[in-house]
Amino acid sequence: MVRAVIWCAVSSHAQHQPDKISLPQQEADARAVAEINGWDIVDLMMVSGHSRRYIDFHELADHAAKEGVNAFYKLQNHWENRDFDILIVRDGDRFARTQALHAYITERTIAIGARIYSLHDGWIDDTNYRLWIAMSGYKSAGDIDRLIKQRDSAMTGRAKRGLPVSSRIPISHKLIRDQVTGKALRLEVNEDLSRLWDDLAILIVEGVAWEKIEYELFHRFGHIDLNGDPYYPGFMYKLIMKPCFWGHIARYHHSARSKNGYRLGSWIYEIGEPVPEGALVFRNTHPAVWTGDTADFVKAELLRRSNAVRGNADPQFTHRFSGLGICAECGSFLSTFVKKDYRGLICPAAKSKSLRLPKCSNGKVINEKKVIALMNAYLHQMIQHDTTNVFDSLADDRKKLDSRIEVLTTEIEKEELHAKMLIRDRLTVGDEIRHLYDEEMTQINMRLKSMKATSTMLKTQLQSLQRETTSQHTTLGELAELTLEAFWQQESRLINQVLHRLMGKNRLLLLQGQIIGVVEVNRRQRSHT
Repeated sequence: MVRAVIWCAVSSHAQHQPDKISLPQQEADARAVAEINGWDIVDLMMVSGHSRRYIDFHELADHAAKEGVNAFYKLQNHWENRDFDILIVRDGDRFARTQALHAYITERTIAIGARIYSLHDGWIDDTNYRLWIAMSGYKSAGDIDRLIKQRDSAMTGRAKRGLPVSSRIPISHKLIRDQVTGKALRLEVNEDLSRLWDDLAILIVEGVAWEKIEYELFHRFGHIDLNGDPYYPGFMYKLIMKPCFWGHIARYHHSARSKNGYRLGSWIYEIGEPVPEGALVFRNTHPAVWTGDTADFVKAELLRRSNAVRGNADPQFTHRFSGLGICAECGSFLSTFVKKDYRGLICPAAKSKSLRLPKCSNGKVINEKKVIALMNAYLHQMIQHDTTNVFDSLADDRKKLDSRIEVLTTEIEKEELHAKMLIRDRLTVGDEIRHLYDEEMTQINMRLKSMKATSTMLKTQLQSLQRETTSQHTTLGELAELTLEAFWQQESRLINQVLHRLMGKNRLLLLQGQIIGVVEVNRRQRSHT
């Protein structure tokens, strides 16, 4: 009696078209062949939804077994026991999605004296298995490579249109579909939770620590999830740190399997911030949860926390000048020095032996009263002249961006005019030189595409700066109404929030117990001490 084993498999990804034949259909077809030929079926091995895109067979067998798929271990036992004569399979891509794995399974089967019967290709034995390895292995791996690229391109297209690239949509938004076709149309803010968004913004600006946000949402405001339970700790931080929450769609930044891994940062909510290398971000593709002043104040608080709050410190009890000073010698952010009634600023690297901090001799403390007097003079000048440009570089940044945009606009107009002239002249020249016009048009098109993309990016950065300036002027107006005397009587967190909003990218520079000036730092620098 001829002993036969059946191999059936589908991938874990529904989009893989070669897997569209179901497991029951594969089994039925294999059993029909066995019955016609009088073969005795001794085992049925099924891979019900596990990727075969591996190089090492044993690694695949281990991973599959952990997910309840033991087909690979069973096949290995059959090889060791040499207890079958024919391995029935629909096609070579049922074994593997890589050429190396496909070759290994085929050679191990032939090596024990068995044969493979492919419902698609027929007999594979010791006379033709190497050819089958070459042809079928190439097809199996090539098909999946093409499908992955096609899917990746399709997902990028969805992102550009402002549609989610995952089946899991954050609770901040709803996916609107065509009522007839079911086609995804757009994302809209989940207004059913509008009270949650308002209360969440209040808690963030209040300085409530991230690990306490969900507790406060439940006990102070009564917010619960769909199961009627309080949101689990950390839920809101994870939600806010999604570009989707802020009206953007991003790829390659938040998955261990992606080429860029996990990447968080202020670029998620701040348009002008540099995007991590390898990530794709499409801005303003759909409405953001927070807009206007609410968005500005929340963003400012998020940036303040990233600058001023270290480790497990509670952002609600931040010192007045946390994150606002830098050591002129080593570049570390200044920390608050407290000894009885004395309070000042000092470089932490100068008083610490931690290997995480650079060596620094700038160890003299500056009394906080001196810092207050200096900052008070800055604020008085800002209020008196109604300007934030006292220690703010935004005005210079705007001028530079305006100038670059103006130059680009002029160059784009010249290129477009040149293109029109070439199109007109091409109609009057002979065929022998028309290819020269075509080549020049191709170059013009490439230059125009690059310049327009750059112009769009610069305009986006300019809009971000304008919004930041607006936020600063709003803060300055509130400060003027409050009066400086009353301002310094506020709690430390509120003082720190206001100073962060007004100073923007600028920080006080400390050297040997003296503030020697103001220095601008970029957001990436400000995320580290």
